[in-house]
Amino acid sequence: MGKSTAGFKNKLKNYKQHLQEWGLDPNFNKELLLGGKVNTDGWSGSIYYLKRKNKLANSLWQLHFSEIKHEKQIKQQGTNKAFPQLGNAGPYVFGKINNLYTLQLGYGREKLLLPDVLEGNISIGFRYSGGFSLAMLKPYYLKLIYVDYTQPNNPATLKEEKYSSTNSDHFLNSGDVLAASKWSKGLDDIQYIPGLFAEACFVITPSKSNSFIQVVTLGANVAYYSKELPIMADQKAYSYQASLFAGFGLGKRWK
Repeated sequence: MGKSTAGFKNKLKNYKQHLQEWGLDPNFNKELLLGGKVNTDGWSGSIYYLKRKNKLANSLWQLHFSEIKHEKQIKQQGTNKAFPQLGNAGPYVFGKINNLYTLQLGYGREKLLLPDVLEGNISIGFRYSGGFSLAMLKPYYLKLIYVDYTQPNNPATLKEEKYSSTNSDHFLNSGDVLAASKWSKGLDDIQYIPGLFAEACFVITPSKSNSFIQVVTLGANVAYYSKELPIMADQKAYSYQASLFAGFGLGKRWK
């Protein structure tokens, strides 16, 4: 009984020592990662800067740029054939009124949970962070067909417009839509909405014996804003946003 207890204590002691030594290579105190995330509501590009706090933890700064897509938005092809002089029909998202982008700057911690998984080839950690989030609503412009039925031959004109209460009948009528306008249309009319965000994820990292590292993340991100964020005309808008994600990161470490 005494030998088994002593053996267990020695194993526990060795594991703790292994955890501390494996956590961060002493030759490196800082990390810079560039990566991306596939979200349940879009995608993100990310930058992470991590600094060693102790043998088991890092502090981190992170910057995310994301595009948020509504689950109901579906791209379709314009069908106009009655007025070929107005141009070729093109793709657009029916009912979409805004493109939504977010910029998130946050601070947090990363802690080592398991240092020896799959025969010591990877580690598993946990990362949590929070900070400022800025939502950017860019109006979604469509090329709308207006027909003047009061004139002979019913002449048609093409106008590029964003959604409004005065043009909703045209905007939400697929027969009046030629195509979506260029993405750059509306950049001078972006609405900025401040908010806060929180993020948590598990971090999977290969062996840290080399200075070049790869990281895989699995987690969730939630944000709350001071105003609602309308994306679709016929769907309820909310002032919060939440998503699950899978991400990756590539980077370097140095002293």
